[in-house]
Amino acid sequence: MNALVLEDNPRIAKLYEKIFSSVGFVADFAPDKISCVDKFLNEGKRYDFVILEKSTKFDERVNLEDKILAINPQQKIFFLSPYLPARNSEFDSISDTMSLIDKPFAMVSLLSYLEINAPAISQ
Repeated sequence: MNALVLEDNPRIAKLYEKIFSSVGFVADFAPDKISCVDKFLNEGKRYDFVILEKSTKFDERVNLEDKILAINPQQKIFFLSPYLPARNSEFDSISDTMSLIDKPFAMVSLLSYLEINAPAISQ
């Protein structure tokens, strides 16, 4: 599976990379929201899922996840945070593409959840 992970902490990114590669996932990492969107626009790569830390504003009007979905409406997005109060009610209408994974979680639980909920895309 191919993943895109938005993670600004290099140590955490290394941890994700090590764990994902141990189960055969290929992960790209973006240190910020601009780099995250650039991965979609400039590299033209497809991802089985995107992991975001929380709902983030891309600019004054648009959330990052909405920007990603504008590029690829079917993109599966996982949020690794229990704090999405303003957007939590919207998950009912967009549950096909977005999921919330509550912290804290064990990495093995995260990997199992991803394998079940983010089936590999056709390459």
